[in-house]
Amino acid sequence: MQIIVNSVLTLFLLIFLGCFLGKKNIVSTDYASGLSNFIVKVTMPATVFNAMQMEYDPELLHRGAEILLFSLVFYAASMAIGFAAVRIFSVPVKERGVWLFVSSFSNNGFMGLPLALSLYGNEGVFLMSITNMIANLLIFSAGVKMLTDGYSITEKLSLKKMLLTNINIAVVLGLIFYINQWSLPKVLADSISYLGSITSGLSMIVVGLSMAKLNFREMFAGRRNYILTALRLVFLPLLTLAVLRTAGRNLDPVIAGTLLLTAGLPSPSAASIITEQYHTNTDLGAKMIFLTTLFCLVTIPLLMGAGLG
Repeated sequence: MQIIVNSVLTLFLLIFLGCFLGKKNIVSTDYASGLSNFIVKVTMPATVFNAMQMEYDPELLHRGAEILLFSLVFYAASMAIGFAAVRIFSVPVKERGVWLFVSSFSNNGFMGLPLALSLYGNEGVFLMSITNMIANLLIFSAGVKMLTDGYSITEKLSLKKMLLTNINIAVVLGLIFYINQWSLPKVLADSISYLGSITSGLSMIVVGLSMAKLNFREMFAGRRNYILTALRLVFLPLLTLAVLRTAGRNLDPVIAGTLLLTAGLPSPSAASIITEQYHTNTDLGAKMIFLTTLFCLVTIPLLMGAGLG
């Protein structure tokens, strides 16, 4: 419980730092877009590739294949629920992309990996990395399409451009290196590791810089925002818990716990990074990261307590 709370508080401190720097004009909020591009195209691919460099284990690879299939079903179901929610609550066109994105994806990178490590050790990290790999493939393809839908953007989003991103290429290369147990020269491996290590902190600072453009009271404004927060942190996790309990003993407990944790995590920082990159609904993206991260301080410990119990 304490480890979960500490991880969430760490998130908040980094977001607060970015917001403080932006409010005091120590760092211009105009830098958020450029930093977002740097994260998406340089540091995040390094993080993804580096996370997959570990000792080969056939049994672990088998479990990885299992959670890969479960993850695909999970994300497909989450997207379907998001589409239904958009219609049920008559969400305005300019907000629909954020609704779909927040319903579909969670912060299983920065928050998910350390929590998986604390709960399940290295096996948990590997399995969470697989769900994170699928999420990255979807976030920077379907997710980009969601967050730019309804906006006139100068960059044409072809299927080729959405799939052949630096992050998706890093996923494929990382998997090839893992299966073949190839190693990069130490200097290159260390450079990639150092680049990847700054992704989490820098991502949260970008979220904070995006929030610095908003009035603090505006963060808590909007009834629909709380509906979306409840959908992300309460409805989807409880539905996942019900499905996992139905599966019962037929499902590996570490796989089940990893899926439950994925379902209960807040909105990923990519909601802010992508909206900044394409100049779409940055305000709502930042608000949802703030609200879901704030309330997950309560919901995640309760959810995992119920799931592990």
